[in-house]
Amino acid sequence: MDGLGDALAVAQDLTTALCGGFNALYFLLYVLRRQETLRRRVGAAALALVNAGALVESLYLSTLYTTYHLGWRGEMPFLSPFPWLLARSLPFLGTLFVSLLVLRALNHRSERKE
Repeated sequence: MDGLGDALAVAQDLTTALCGGFNALYFLLYVLRRQETLRRRVGAAALALVNAGALVESLYLSTLYTTYHLGWRGEMPFLSPFPWLLARSLPFLGTLFVSLLVLRALNHRSERKE
């Protein structure tokens, strides 16, 4: 690794992973509360998924960055499709979930105006 820049890049990813994990746990616990409305629990589930995705993606990218900069350029298993798709699946599902909730909200608004 090349010094301060590399350390900052890895630290940023690890901090993002830590925050994503903390947030995902908070929203997951929110989902499990029975006194909350279903609507709020669904929203919290979407946020939990997005933050879990940030956790996984940050760990993956940090590992990829570190492996590459340490000179392990032989067979880069992190660049093959399966690990890449696996690491990107939670962010994809999380953002898809949020998009579906937004579309649903927009649909309900347009129905009320008619």
